[in-house]
Amino acid sequence: MIILLHALIGIVGFVSAGVLGISFMGHTQELSTMQRWSLILTVSAIGITAVLGLYYMAGIWGALVSALLLAYFEYVCFFKEAKTVHNN
Repeated sequence: MIILLHALIGIVGFVSAGVLGISFMGHTQELSTMQRWSLILTVSAIGITAVLGLYYMAGIWGALVSALLLAYFEYVCFFKEAKTVHNN
């Protein structure tokens, strides 16, 4: 039962970190440097925890795929410039 609760809390934390990253997508330049990097480090730490869990469960290939997906997710959420829409 403890392991199930631990897994459930981990999944909730992982999903919450993803939603947090998505909610700031394209708007991280509005944050201060400290806020921006604390957000990036928080999402990265939770994502790396998931990558290590997949390494344990799925081996090196699962970890590599999840690490690449995490890197792409963070690039899109935090470093890619937001597209501006011009209404005429």
